[in-house]
Amino acid sequence: MRFLLKSYTLLVVLMSFSPVVASDELTETARAALISFIEAVRAGPDALAPMLAPEYQIMRANGVGYDRDSYLSKGAGTVSIKPDYAQEEIIATAHDDMLVVRYFLRVDETVDGNPVEKRAPRLTVFRKIDGQWKVVAHANFGARQ
Repeated sequence: MRFLLKSYTLLVVLMSFSPVVASDELTETARAALISFIEAVRAGPDALAPMLAPEYQIMRANGVGYDRDSYLSKGAGTVSIKPDYAQEEIIATAHDDMLVVRYFLRVDETVDGNPVEKRAPRLTVFRKIDGQWKVVAHANFGARQ
């Protein structure tokens, strides 16, 4: 009995430190958060600003990176995304107020007027602030063509 109690206690402790692994519900949460983010990027810096956490950073495939303020003033306005995009192969994990999503984005996009690879991997990290998912970090691996 003592062994079972210790084993159960260990299991409970380990589970409390484990991330929530991808499930259908988590995948749909991730998809909705991604759509909100992409639509905000499409709409421009004014629509995007409320979606970005104070600590936001982005890294593009060409090595250009921005913090929140510089992305809103210099980087976000250089992105053009057509409305027929799709997220594919979404893998989401979550723990507490964090949501990490890796996926492929199929998109007709330009950055600084240059076309970007039509299907490329992305990594987006969200943090729940006041009940809403805000983007903490985004990595765009879509190389320019």
